[in-house]
Amino acid sequence: MVRFGFAARCAAKPNRTLIIAFEAKLIRITTNIRMKTKLPVLLMALVMLTATVISSSGQIPDVPVYEVSRTATPIKVDGKLNDAVWTKARQFRDFRLNLDGSLSPYKTEVRSLYDDTFLYFSFRTLDDNIWATLRTRDQHLWEEEVVEVFLQADPQQANYIELEVNPLGTMLDIYLLDIRKPLRYESWNSQQLEWAVQVFGTVDGRNGDREWTCEIALPLADIVTAKNLPPKNGDRWRLNLYRVEMLPNRVSLAWSPTFNDDFHLPGKFGELVFTDHLIR
Repeated sequence: MVRFGFAARCAAKPNRTLIIAFEAKLIRITTNIRMKTKLPVLLMALVMLTATVISSSGQIPDVPVYEVSRTATPIKVDGKLNDAVWTKARQFRDFRLNLDGSLSPYKTEVRSLYDDTFLYFSFRTLDDNIWATLRTRDQHLWEEEVVEVFLQADPQQANYIELEVNPLGTMLDIYLLDIRKPLRYESWNSQQLEWAVQVFGTVDGRNGDREWTCEIALPLADIVTAKNLPPKNGDRWRLNLYRVEMLPNRVSLAWSPTFNDDFHLPGKFGELVFTDHLIR
């Protein structure tokens, strides 16, 4: 009724002003009709886009970022975490369940620092029934309780490094050319790599333990894909940190959850950002 009444008035008084007004009114009405027709389609597209971002568990993945400070004092790697600089280093956010990203009841504290020679990590893992049996370097440590570091210095290259340490102080160090394509384990062992653990309890799976701690010093010289060695202020590497608990049931924890039963997903790693902030 509005359209026809307006058109009738235009016909009765055909001047340029009314013709322009009619055309403007027609455009607004047409636009409204199109918007009403397309609105359900737009809403559906928005829902589908949101669904691709949200995981099947209902968690919205987010990529954590850790700004690592430089230490003025080399760290004594003995597993005790008693170097004064550790108390000043920022702590990584709490680990989460790797499959769905929910918060974990297993407390894990991790910090990192670097200097011109090493990239350091400290782990404090609260555990009342510490367990491991493997004592030989490069065994399949992921089958027992362990902490892990995955590092990819250049996201444009597929290479990355994997380090694992168990409560018995056993090391697994792997250089991977691509996802799940490692060099033969025994063929690549970092020569300057340092690590140590300290256990407050017994490594037998029985209740009554408190925690175990670990320190790792990864030689920067091993990180051959890095654009700058030592890293420069603002350099960004991909990093992920994991912990595997076996008792009473297997639980996989991550700093940056992959939302998959697989740790080897560099695209889901967090970011390690190097800063020139100096800790003494």
